[in-house]
Amino acid sequence: MSDYNINGLAIPLFMILMLAEYLLLRLRGRSLHRFNDSMNSLSMGLLLLLSDALLKAYTFAVFIWLWNNHRLFDFGVDNPVTWILFFIGVDFCYYWFHRIAHEINILWGAHVGHHQGEEYNLTTALRQSAFQYAFSWMFYLPLALLGCPPVVFVVQFIVLKMYQFWLHTQSIHRIPLMEGVMSTPSSHRVHHAKNPIYIDRNYGGTLVIWDRLFGTWQPELATEPCHYGTTHPLDTFNPIKANLQHWSMLARDTRATARWQDKLLLWVRPTGWRPADCLAMDAGDPGMQKNGCAERPKYNPQTTRGKKAYVAFSMAVTFVMCTLFIFLSPQLSALQLAAGVLLVISGLVIANDLLENRSRYRWGEALRMPLMLWFAVSLWTFPVTTQIVDTITIERSASQSLDYASSVSRWPEWHPQSMQTEVGSTGSLQTGEHFNEVIDTPLGQNRVSWEVISRSQGEHWRVRGVNLDNEVGIVLTYRVRNTGAGVSEFERTLQYTMPNFPLVLVNALHFKGVIERKSEQGLQRLKTAVEGLPAVP
Repeated sequence: MSDYNINGLAIPLFMILMLAEYLLLRLRGRSLHRFNDSMNSLSMGLLLLLSDALLKAYTFAVFIWLWNNHRLFDFGVDNPVTWILFFIGVDFCYYWFHRIAHEINILWGAHVGHHQGEEYNLTTALRQSAFQYAFSWMFYLPLALLGCPPVVFVVQFIVLKMYQFWLHTQSIHRIPLMEGVMSTPSSHRVHHAKNPIYIDRNYGGTLVIWDRLFGTWQPELATEPCHYGTTHPLDTFNPIKANLQHWSMLARDTRATARWQDKLLLWVRPTGWRPADCLAMDAGDPGMQKNGCAERPKYNPQTTRGKKAYVAFSMAVTFVMCTLFIFLSPQLSALQLAAGVLLVISGLVIANDLLENRSRYRWGEALRMPLMLWFAVSLWTFPVTTQIVDTITIERSASQSLDYASSVSRWPEWHPQSMQTEVGSTGSLQTGEHFNEVIDTPLGQNRVSWEVISRSQGEHWRVRGVNLDNEVGIVLTYRVRNTGAGVSEFERTLQYTMPNFPLVLVNALHFKGVIERKSEQGLQRLKTAVEGLPAVP
């Protein structure tokens, strides 16, 4: 599992892009955003990111296992053909996942959330069902069997998802040369429209050649303006109800229908199919996705300015907390994960309840918001430890290798981060001794105060330090063992603990890579220095 979930950083990036779209449209005199619809779309997006954070690492492990054990072909990561071939492969698999999600009742229930919004803007891109990833990952497993390297799949999948973000806008019209070949905002508006002529068309993620090939292509028509939402209206902002809308309808029909065959087959029948006795009892039902429908008034309950202002504040806190929470999720305990998910879900339900001009949960919110603020602060100050282990073979004895490395006065000779040491002894330091060091870091020169905490002659030497400039805690361990006549294996383990989120973030994006390179360089220079010494019998 990765040390961090980089998807958390997408939240502030997407917020900036959505704000830019809003301002651009307003400058053009167009109003295509509603506060309540946008907040509901963002709520749905946050629920998806939460489920993604909890599920993706484990489902991706299945892909890796298949690739490691059952791949049919070998493709090199450095071969351009690999990237071109699996760009097409990922897009092909996405087309069929997307199409089948529209065509089978139970799967439509895990995708319908993306189509429920009655406005169409960049917030719609984040409006996804929280359950979609629970089944969509299976459609990509054939790529593992064909030999798609996991790193290639991850990059291609991210490119696919990032590409689709900009498609959810009305600020861009038709794009010459791209229409009918690549997915564009125009072709994707058709996909989201509930006009009967547009229903279940244009499934392509990056390419629409699959739609042309398999008969699902439909260009946007000037004579048929798109109107958005689902055939069966949602008529609520509650994100839990939105995620369960279609499945609850299926469950209702399962209870109502008389034939036991229909109770089972209903879930795997084509989207829109209902048992005959259910149709007879509910003749006024507007139908499901297959039917399409005419334009209708949008669900737009009015609320007070005070409630809107509180929702804006609550959602802002939630965005910040989710950025921290999702990014750090691989580092958190099961209890912390459960607490975070509960705080977010309850907050989104309450915020959307206020947008419907209700106050049913105001006493619960009086408790939840302080807990949310406390949890956000605890994540901001959550310490994360990184460990870097390097091993090298040195053609000298274990004792000689360890004695040289633990002679602190000689560190600047071989380690590229060590600029200067202040120590009272020139030999190997003993347990309890202290010294100071000036190190070169990506943020400049820092001062470190060290103490030797453990030493065993010819086996190991360990020191604990604290960076006096940023309070980063450090534990450095050298271990040695003889592997043959005059040859030893030297292991250097560096553990450092970042005390707050900004340092954790910078470490994940930059520091760790720099430190790993310098650690490798240091061991090579140590090997050269020790092997240049006269051998000790």
